[in-house]
Amino acid sequence: KMLDIARRFNVWRIKKCCQIMGRLEGSLTSAQILYPLMQCTDIFFLKADICQLGVDQRKVNMLAREYCVAAKIKNKPIILSHHMLYGLKAGQEKMSKSDPDSAVFMEDTPEDVERKIMNAYCPTKEEEKK
Repeated sequence: KMLDIARRFNVWRIKKCCQIMGRLEGSLTSAQILYPLMQCTDIFFLKADICQLGVDQRKVNMLAREYCVAAKIKNKPIILSHHMLYGLKAGQEKMSKSDPDSAVFMEDTPEDVERKIMNAYCPTKEEEKK
């Protein structure tokens, strides 16, 4: 599937998806160009009817919908984009897979979830006014 997605789009189109990784276009490695193709492939591998992801994933989600047109796939995935969720630690703009204590994960044990929530940063009303 990944190779079929890759052959239906030119490099320019795939590079448009690469900014989700915060990379500058001139400094992209081959792996960074392949990554959006892998993300797009996941949507079809998982047989997802609805893709509920952050707005930072929108370009890859749209690539999946464009692929459906190119491959004559009748049912395109429905895209539900949401704003990034803040991390559980003070000053974190978003949750991160690379910092296990910044987010609650589906595979976390009930004990981990409780520990993370109890230790999560929650600004006081005075801090919110600043």
